[in-house]
Amino acid sequence: MKNSKYISKKKIYFWNLMGNLSAAGVSVLYLMIVSRLTVANEADKFSLSYSIGNLWVIIGMFQVRNYQGTDVQNSHTFASYFLARFISTTVMLVTILPYLQFSGYNFSDLEPIKVAILLILYRTCDAWSDLFQGQFQKHERLDIAGRSMTIRYALSTVILLFALLLTHSLSWSVFAVFIFNLIFVFSYDFSQSLLFEKIIWSELWKNENVKGSLAILKICLPLFINGFIVNLIFNEAKQAIESGLQNGILQEGMQRNYNILFMPAFFMSLCILIIRPLITDMAKLWSRKEYQKFDAINRKIHFSLLTGGLLISIISYLIGTPILSLIFGVDLHAEQFTLALLVFAGVLYSVALVLENVVTIFRMQKYLLFVYIAVYILAKAITYPLVAGLGLLGAALSFFIAMLFYAIGNTAVYLVLRKKLSY
Repeated sequence: MKNSKYISKKKIYFWNLMGNLSAAGVSVLYLMIVSRLTVANEADKFSLSYSIGNLWVIIGMFQVRNYQGTDVQNSHTFASYFLARFISTTVMLVTILPYLQFSGYNFSDLEPIKVAILLILYRTCDAWSDLFQGQFQKHERLDIAGRSMTIRYALSTVILLFALLLTHSLSWSVFAVFIFNLIFVFSYDFSQSLLFEKIIWSELWKNENVKGSLAILKICLPLFINGFIVNLIFNEAKQAIESGLQNGILQEGMQRNYNILFMPAFFMSLCILIIRPLITDMAKLWSRKEYQKFDAINRKIHFSLLTGGLLISIISYLIGTPILSLIFGVDLHAEQFTLALLVFAGVLYSVALVLENVVTIFRMQKYLLFVYIAVYILAKAITYPLVAGLGLLGAALSFFIAMLFYAIGNTAVYLVLRKKLSY
């Protein structure tokens, strides 16, 4: 059985890297395909709907993954995690239409609504896959998760491309991607997860499993609120651009251009996913009170993120915009500094997210909530004026300022708790 088979660390890191590169790259490829095969207005709508999907999937995931992947004491059964995900994805689905209406979507134009709903259904598949990947992470088999993501996202990209070429319909193409992901996640990810811990379906709704699922959601509520607020911050500039487009003060295509420039930043923000095996190792070291080894890994992660991120930001400034212009067929040559600023903001986000994972290992995640609320208020206050005044540069500057304060705040919380808990 795979759960007892020895797998080398190199293989685990390789497939985890490949999987998370695929997860980071798929949004870039989706936008590239849509930008190339549709008009600017349709690409703008796709970009905004995909951003909403990124926000709403937080409800589905409920940020349980960080807790599940570090549950090395097996405090809860897989059945409880399964039920918790069932509850959260149900809430994710039933709340999307009210949100779209609240966001000002025009329900008389059904095509953007269909695309938005289908993208939410697609991201629901991601939420379920995340549950099974949490099981793989806890059992130190992230190679299974990485292999799954690599195959699923590669095939999803091919399906979107050929569906758009054949149907010339964005909604039908996204529908095809959704159906494929639904079949893949439950035929591959789910079946693999059962090799580690089976679910007895007749006992799934037993009182102890229901109580366990509610306990998981309660414990992870601060993480969910934090994750949701962070994604609101991520979307704040996009919403400001949308308002500017509707008010006629920004030119058409700016939403598309910002999303293209934001892609490398989003990629940098996913660096934390690549180092997930180290997070599980840190959880084990903390539980064994091996604090020196714990601190050594933590320092290594932050040094690598900051030095590597600074280097990538410089490279982005030098050659990033010509490459993006060539790939997406959009002239972005004047946005060198905007791109570099966004990329380094993504690095700061990764630093802050590592600290969130570490504080979760401490099981003190509730203390981060104050930081997230303060950063959201800051982003809300500065984003629209900066976007209205400086356009794309203003959007990048507002995001950078928010991520800088986010990283500083999480660092302060970590330092206080680290000193308090281990001495």
